Amino acid sequence: MVLKSEDVNYLVYRYLKESGFLHSSYIFQFESQIFKNEREIPNVEPGSLIRVLQKGLQYMDVETHLNEDGTARLCTAPFSLVGKHVCSVQTTMTSTAPDTLGIKRPNKVNTVSPKQNEPPSAQQQQQQRTEDGDDISDHGGHTLIHDSASASKENKKYAKSRDTSLQQQGSSATILSAAQTAISVSNGVMDEDNDQMDVDVPDTEKDTQKAPADGSKQGGRKLRMVERAQILRGHTSPVFLCAWNPVPGSSVLATGAGDGTARIWDISRAKGDSSQSVTLRHDAPADKDEARLDVTSISWNPSGTLLATACFNGQLRVWSTSGELKLTLCHRPVPVISMRWNRKGSLLLSACLDGSICLWEVQTGNMRHEYKGHTGSVLDVDWLDNTTFASCAADKSIIVWRDEETSPVKTFTGHKSDVNSIKWHPGGKYIASASDDGTVKIWSMNSDTPVQDFFGHSQQVYTVKWLPRPDKAIVASASFDGTVRIWDVHSNACLRVLSAHTEAVHCLAFSSDGRYLASGSFDKKVRIWNVKDGSIFKTYNADDGIHDIQWAAKGKVAVAIANSQVAVFDPLSSSS
Repeated sequence: MVLKSEDVNYLVYRYLKESGFLHSSYIFQFESQIFKNEREIPNVEPGSLIRVLQKGLQYMDVETHLNEDGTARLCTAPFSLVGKHVCSVQTTMTSTAPDTLGIKRPNKVNTVSPKQNEPPSAQQQQQQRTEDGDDISDHGGHTLIHDSASASKENKKYAKSRDTSLQQQGSSATILSAAQTAISVSNGVMDEDNDQMDVDVPDTEKDTQKAPADGSKQGGRKLRMVERAQILRGHTSPVFLCAWNPVPGSSVLATGAGDGTARIWDISRAKGDSSQSVTLRHDAPADKDEARLDVTSISWNPSGTLLATACFNGQLRVWSTSGELKLTLCHRPVPVISMRWNRKGSLLLSACLDGSICLWEVQTGNMRHEYKGHTGSVLDVDWLDNTTFASCAADKSIIVWRDEETSPVKTFTGHKSDVNSIKWHPGGKYIASASDDGTVKIWSMNSDTPVQDFFGHSQQVYTVKWLPRPDKAIVASASFDGTVRIWDVHSNACLRVLSAHTEAVHCLAFSSDGRYLASGSFDKKVRIWNVKDGSIFKTYNADDGIHDIQWAAKGKVAVAIANSQVAVFDPLSSSS
């Protein structure tokens, strides 16, 4: 028997695709380079991976419970693919098996205590794997980056999509939360009276934000639920992305999904109004696989007049707010993971899975530069201004680039695994990075090493977001460990550990005034947190996992959901 890695990769790819994890399967297909395999792929029946694993478990079960003399040890405990097997009972000899004196004896069953009979818990299995030396850090789960694929990082990132959909992922975690002490910090969060940040920095982390499983009460208070939400229906596959038009007071929302379409919604229009949404279709050439049309990134230009969308087949499209196609840009058929406009809206960046970054002139449709400095898939890009931007990749590095210069301006190294997300500080002083190594690092152009190195998350960190205050340096991070952490760069402190989610947290969004933070998880919940005291302000229960959250300038929150729907609600409204 010959076991080839490409065969295993192909079965994993087929499993992800058959299970509906399209973004994850595509990223896996690309990174494993299955598409470059010149050997003919056999006609593999659906479910082949599961059948192979099941058959292997059966053989392992038999082998584990046979004595050297061929007699069987009976066991009723489940035999798992993961975790150490613990037998419930053991039999010595069969009734026909003679002992050493040649005397036949009846069967004897050596029972163990009821506690021993119980299969190991998930926590015990995790501990056992750690003690056995197994590597428990999974990839990151990009969903393209909002992925709804496997529940580990799947965790990748997957993932990268970012999507988790490479989800999605997320393991439930019981994590320590933070308690706030009465220490007042000048670089804290907000004062209710004068809108100045005033966050307490805890001396130690304690349990303060552990919500009950049913979400009913917290600290003796009844949790407030979002009971009124506008549901936008039209997509036919998981919705991975959402983005509000940046024009002040705008009620226009863009979404992107795995059905090969993006949509522009005017939520001010009544439900059922045919003009409420415009569908932006990403049709593939006749000889291409339609399934590779997932929309992987969407981005409005700063003036809100143009919407850029990226597709898994490598094409970028630029649309007007009315849905008119203005430009189609394509350098090579490689998935685009992240896309960003510069401040003027004159240049558009696209980051690709092959490690390249393209800079496009939107007015002419020409590619201005192609940057090649990363040796792994580029997972995120972010502009500092109109000419300088940063990129991060699966090669563990962060690179700062400048227009007209093809060589890196600065390269930061220090992460021990894929860097999933980067964000420039609103004042431009720092870069925050989130990595599969479980850390958040803060970088400065004036230093080659991190200004701050934040540890605390027990699993991959998927994304980071800065508090929208250029005079402060407070950053939030979301992790597959089910927690959100808020860090103060100036004091090198973890201000909050928000731990009410029970599965991986994939997305974060601050309100425009910085008073509230929204988080979305594959536990099907959106939590709205009060940044000042870390309490849960409101909770929205969705029907499926959350891929993306965006907070509009005037209070409304948009939620991209894995059940093909988009929810819009105003958590600050008394009617919600």
